Amino acid sequence: MVTFMIYVHRKSEVLGSSMEPTLKEGDYVYTTMLPYIFGDYEIGDIVVIDVDLQTRFSYFHLIGQLFTQKESDTFWIKRIVGLPGDELRFEGNAYYRNGVLVEEDFIKDQKVLSYPVNTTVIVPDDHVYVMGDNRNISKDSRDATVGPIPTYKIIGVTWKKS
Repeated sequence: MVTFMIYVHRKSEVLGSSMEPTLKEGDYVYTTMLPYIFGDYEIGDIVVIDVDLQTRFSYFHLIGQLFTQKESDTFWIKRIVGLPGDELRFEGNAYYRNGVLVEEDFIKDQKVLSYPVNTTVIVPDDHVYVMGDNRNISKDSRDATVGPIPTYKIIGVTWKKS
């Protein structure tokens, strides 16, 4: 049962508006780690991230978390927009991945005012670059205090919304 809950099915409630219009406050998403056991992260994946996690994933750590859930755990739901080795260049209200303009019809406002102007980021190994779909209010990898997310902080990819 523990293995099922960890890898196949985990339910999380969306709090906040950083993923609007895709996910709204009060929505529930189900996450799984199965695709990442058998494959790699993909651009566009919506993932749940444990931003408080300080050490690499281990079974002992995971079992400890199941029995000692802290009040201060912070989980984010964000979309992967950059993979290890990708070059992300921000210019004005747009960004480029590996030299190609990225156009996304799912974001809340096409006029993004919060891109880090004239900035280039190379996503490090074992990291992903994430952003919320509500780009103008989302705290994500664009914030200098956050940056690219180590992949060990990813709890799972969403596979269903309710």
